[in-house]
Amino acid sequence: MDFFTRIAEHTPQLNKNDNELLSYCIRNHTEIANLKVTELADRLFISPASVVRFCKKLGFSGYSDFKASLRMDLFEPEETPRKSHPTDFFRDIHKTIEMVSEETVERIVELIHCSRRIELYAVGSSRMPGSELAKRLQTIGKAAFCYDDSTLMNISARQLTSDDLVLALSISGETSLIIAAATVAKSRGAALVSFTNLGSNTLSGMADENLYVNATNFVCSGLQVRSRVQLLMLCEYLFFRYIETYGDEHQQSIG
Repeated sequence: MDFFTRIAEHTPQLNKNDNELLSYCIRNHTEIANLKVTELADRLFISPASVVRFCKKLGFSGYSDFKASLRMDLFEPEETPRKSHPTDFFRDIHKTIEMVSEETVERIVELIHCSRRIELYAVGSSRMPGSELAKRLQTIGKAAFCYDDSTLMNISARQLTSDDLVLALSISGETSLIIAAATVAKSRGAALVSFTNLGSNTLSGMADENLYVNATNFVCSGLQVRSRVQLLMLCEYLFFRYIETYGDEHQQSIG
């Protein structure tokens, strides 16, 4: 079982501190490969025992097993530095698929089914996947709407109740206007599902359920582009899983 598959299976067991440790290890995987457990613990101001417990939560026998899996799946030798390339998104699509927790998807599908209203918050290039998912849900009679304006998001959030659901799309998990609207929605009792990169971030820490993507960051000739293919794929999968589960209850044609 590879690193990302194992993470997908055990992520629901992680607390906030565990997620921060996981995020640090992924961001600094080339260094982690050469660190002893005591050295990693010293860097993060935690005990070696805390690191070992974290590794066991992810299903590894210990730190050495965790480090070996991390090195095998993420480490790239210094003599062959990785260059950004457009086709990296094929690799990232595969990693995104590996991080999908079917149990989490089932719970989100049930939330969609039971919710009176579904509000999607997404800005920038994340708006397209969010808007597409809202349209898909509308075709089967769900009250689903996508907002990319901070004023509209906050108006929406203030009207929500415990019968409603917010799907918040932010790759970084740190988009301030989405976090602000999500905070209001949570205070009103609405359920919150986040779509973010794997690791510790504000949005996923707030959410009741989390879905993760491995988003390609392509840099060439000074131009930086972050792909939303993986996010769109995840939204599409969520919709089709909903249809698979509850499709017989809907009579309208699906566009």
